[in-house]
Amino acid sequence: MTELEYIHTVKNIEDRMYRLAKSILISEDEAADAVQETCAKLWDKREKLKTVSNREAYFMRAVKNFCLDRLKSKQAKESRYDLISFKTQAFSSEKSYEKKEAYYLILNLMKALPEKQRMIIQLRDIEGYKYEEISAILEMKENAIRTALSRARKTLKEALIKQYEYGL
Repeated sequence: MTELEYIHTVKNIEDRMYRLAKSILISEDEAADAVQETCAKLWDKREKLKTVSNREAYFMRAVKNFCLDRLKSKQAKESRYDLISFKTQAFSSEKSYEKKEAYYLILNLMKALPEKQRMIIQLRDIEGYKYEEISAILEMKENAIRTALSRARKTLKEALIKQYEYGL
């Protein structure tokens, strides 16, 4: 793989790699570090990448694996919950406040999902990957992905209904 091919591949999926890393690690800084570290490791392996048929899936899987390894480390476990913070903005109207509140509610509900379901929702509903691509990234069968996605959506739907019907 030439330097130009590598740069082209990374530039096309760098944002998606970052969003996946952020959905796993939560911290923006850790996610950026994870993408950089993964890209550096893949650059060292660039000769082996010539034989990879789906480079995007390979890069996304590498980021996912790096993030999961990072979570397993003691340092990440200690700092993960300290890094959760929400940035607030001034709201010009009640509607924008409600949208922002719903957004953070969904984010919090997604964080409560099992890790695989959270990654599948991130890749399918937010990033827009096809089932075949998610299968390659997560190394799972497509039927398992469809099942996990269905369960995750159902869990989110029930939690949202419960939240919004509270007190009615």
